[in-house]
Amino acid sequence: MDFPTSRRRFLATGLGALAAVAAAPLRTVAANPERLVVVNADDFGMSAEIDRGILEAHDRGIVTSASLLVDEPDVEAAIHEAHRRPKLGLGIHVAFDSRGKWLIDVKDLDAVQREIHRQIDRFIRMTGAAPDHIDSHHHVHRLFNVAYLFLDAGRQYRVPVRGLTEVVFVGRFYGQPEFGKTDLSKIGVEAMIGLLQSLKPGISEVSCHPGTLESRPDA
Repeated sequence: MDFPTSRRRFLATGLGALAAVAAAPLRTVAANPERLVVVNADDFGMSAEIDRGILEAHDRGIVTSASLLVDEPDVEAAIHEAHRRPKLGLGIHVAFDSRGKWLIDVKDLDAVQREIHRQIDRFIRMTGAAPDHIDSHHHVHRLFNVAYLFLDAGRQYRVPVRGLTEVVFVGRFYGQPEFGKTDLSKIGVEAMIGLLQSLKPGISEVSCHPGTLESRPDA
């Protein structure tokens, strides 16, 4: 799979600078009791390239939690690395599709409910603990008639669901402001600093998609 560089490129091109330049704003946010931020990386476990990016971003002090795809090829290696990093929060990224192919009809609410609980149960078996948070691939959990199923799961497992609690979800650190159009300035160092400085009082979750460039066998 050829991952869009607009989602991954910031790590390969500017993470070192970001870690250095953004350190002061991050410390300011953390020190201000009125503003707290979680920087969450999606798609953990999807591939070794993505996982390396997420782990490097965490090790350098940017990413504070990750959302795990329990059915993807690199999930076991991702869990192993997460266990070596006790400060990395680990939630679940519930997915109803894989590699662009929909596996569950999200209009079938019974199937959706079964799939949510199957994936959470798998997460618990594989990691040994309940997820820190629940979210979903492509934000399916925010769809009408689907959201309440995620809220029910959140109540059952006593964990928050992204965008459906008092924590404000911030998803604009993304390199494709329009479908099919890449704008790397949206995921540069200045963009991240500006985003952090714009956060309002309260708790915010900033979503991102780090990764390293994928090696291709025909390259």
